[in-house]
Amino acid sequence: MGVLSWDCFLPILLVVGQQLCDSGSTADGCLQLHPPRVVVRHGDSVSVNCTVSTDHIGMGWAAPVDDVPITSGVQFLTWRVESLRIWDLKPLCYANRPGKAQCIERLSVTVYKPPDNVSVSSMNSTDPMVEGSQYQLKCEIQNIAPVQNLTVKWYKGDTLVHEDRDYVIKVKKPEREKAPVSVSSTLLITANRTANRTDDNVQYSCGAELDLGPEGPQPPLAVKSTPLRVTVHYKPTINPIVTDLHVIHGYSAVLNCSAKGNPPPDIVWIFNGRQLPTQDGIYTISERDDEGKYTCRANNSVGIHEETVRVIVTENYMPLIAGILVVLVLAISLAFCVIYSIYYKNKKMGHYSLKNVKLCTQNGNVAQNGNSLPMTRLPE
Repeated sequence: MGVLSWDCFLPILLVVGQQLCDSGSTADGCLQLHPPRVVVRHGDSVSVNCTVSTDHIGMGWAAPVDDVPITSGVQFLTWRVESLRIWDLKPLCYANRPGKAQCIERLSVTVYKPPDNVSVSSMNSTDPMVEGSQYQLKCEIQNIAPVQNLTVKWYKGDTLVHEDRDYVIKVKKPEREKAPVSVSSTLLITANRTANRTDDNVQYSCGAELDLGPEGPQPPLAVKSTPLRVTVHYKPTINPIVTDLHVIHGYSAVLNCSAKGNPPPDIVWIFNGRQLPTQDGIYTISERDDEGKYTCRANNSVGIHEETVRVIVTENYMPLIAGILVVLVLAISLAFCVIYSIYYKNKKMGHYSLKNVKLCTQNGNVAQNGNSLPMTRLPE
């Protein structure tokens, strides 16, 4: 039998292919593809072998690019493309058997393309965000395929905060469209601030990830955007300060107030509705100031925070206390002297007799007729 031409065989093949529905192969599996599924980057080469396990009168590859004509006397045929640039294709390997149904095996081909660019921006004003308000961020992904395998991942710093996969519905093309498309994803955020952290200066980024299964790149191909740094304005919060300040009359004291906020707040001290001269949140109380409630006020474009300190002026009793201590010391010293004097006199006074007293001359020599005698105390 002569070799059949592709033009003659194509109508029969299409009819058979329609009868196979989506199974992609005949019932007895007389053809095997190696590999059975390929994932190819757009523009790269691809090569697949088709092997027949039964007698046949001819086999070939039907494909929109580099098809292989029906060939007899072989057990396998290779479909090879040096640079695959077709997005949607379903190559078929077939074999004609005498007196039996045609063998056919469909090759699953996925052609992918990384995005040209991934970027993130704010959909609202470019002005700084305000604490407590909501904002939308937009991630734009340009020319990626196949979009059905795309997952967009949103990051806050290094933390994954959201994933978006619903892109089959979003693109305005048939669901099975394989060509590159440009898509976007949005993320709704609330500019927050807590006691320990704030969203100010946080970086948001998004990434486009193509998960093409075990035949695709491992790990899955991912392209990440340049981070978007977020500026958040929030009202001031005054750091803890004392509630009562005791000041000794005649002495000075310092009122110190600091606060956090963005933009950096202005800090002033206020007394009786009068703004006091404040330097870097510090006001020095002098002896001319009155006692009462002094208010620290921190304010910026977002809000105001106030805290009050009660200043209590007390009299200076130190000189009086020092005088009393001096008098007590003198009184105790005098009393000790008197008691000691009385005790000494009672201890040493009495009647004594002189025996053998040495007589001394004026120059300290002992008189010739003097005798040395002990002196003893007479009984009372």
